[in-house]
Amino acid sequence: MLNEPGTQDLLTEARQVLLDSLAPSLTGEQKYQSLMIANVLGMAIREIEQRQLGAIDQADQALSEFLSGTGIALNQPEQAEQALAQSIREGRLDGADPGLRSVLKQITEARLSVNNPGFLK
Repeated sequence: MLNEPGTQDLLTEARQVLLDSLAPSLTGEQKYQSLMIANVLGMAIREIEQRQLGAIDQADQALSEFLSGTGIALNQPEQAEQALAQSIREGRLDGADPGLRSVLKQITEARLSVNNPGFLK
């Protein structure tokens, strides 16, 4: 077992120090860069949270199941979103298909929960 604090705790603390102590004293490009770093740290923290909750894995699983049900073969699971996008572009999937819409919704919500959770509210 790893010692506490965990990765998520360390990232949270680093982000708070950056926002509370360092960023306020910066200006211009340096301030912009520090806020960009804080945003990326926030995304990493949320991704850890979502992985712990299983939300990302559920979206990945739903996508894999959907693709296997349509007969779209995958060489590697990491290519599932690419295969989905290519199949949509090529017209092999029907945009009116409720299964497609459901999996697209799950993928989008999983991404937004990490990248822009405020949008979901």
